Amino acid sequence: MIGLTDYHIHSVLSDGKNTHEEMIQAAIEKGLAEIGFSDHVCLKPVEWAINHVDLPVMVQQIQHLKEKYQDQITIKLGAEVDYLEGMEDEIAKLIDTLPLDYVIGSVHFIGDWNFDVDKSLYGKWSNDRLYEIYFDLIQKAARTGLFDIIGHMDIIKKFRVYPESNQSQLFDETLEIIKDQNLVVELNTGGFDRPCAEFTPSPAIIERCFHYKIPVTLTSDAHRTEQIGRHFDSAVNLLKSVGYQELVRFNKRVRSIATF
Repeated sequence: MIGLTDYHIHSVLSDGKNTHEEMIQAAIEKGLAEIGFSDHVCLKPVEWAINHVDLPVMVQQIQHLKEKYQDQITIKLGAEVDYLEGMEDEIAKLIDTLPLDYVIGSVHFIGDWNFDVDKSLYGKWSNDRLYEIYFDLIQKAARTGLFDIIGHMDIIKKFRVYPESNQSQLFDETLEIIKDQNLVVELNTGGFDRPCAEFTPSPAIIERCFHYKIPVTLTSDAHRTEQIGRHFDSAVNLLKSVGYQELVRFNKRVRSIATF
């Protein structure tokens, strides 16, 4: 993992199990060059997102730890922000209050249904229709200009829910929008430890990302120390196999490129 980054890490301020400092120390031990914290920020009142009154606490803690560990690892402040259709202005205002290095835009809700944790509505639609609804939200999120990174792009498969027919056209349509909006896609290795047992997005979608020349960043979606950098060796092999040689880094929402 020498020289690699991990930009999707949660702490106890949202639904992580360890403090920022514990996660930093684990990342140093694993040889990462740079990490970014991206606790959940959501305008819906959910227990797994950071309490808005704690946002200043998050900023202060990260600023302090950046200085404390500056000789051992580079630390970035990000946020995983839920895209909620119709709340774009409120999301923009919230993001603007924070000194973020990057923003991951994720979709966890279809209407009021949090499909990421609640299985109750699976089967309400055909799986093909479910994928259309979900990827329409990903496309809308990409067009908002609010985000730098599209998070776990095909997380709708989490509980092994797959379309009945080939959705390559839907995926390509989504990637064309992501490309047009000059966004980054994360290769989230956390999916391998979910029921789907596959990175998000899938290897097939990562290959299409390379086809469209969409830049990528590497993330673990770690919620505890032992998950930092998980499955990164396999992820790097996948990226290299499809042609990637570079990963995106961020500073104050400005991108740079690092080879791996």
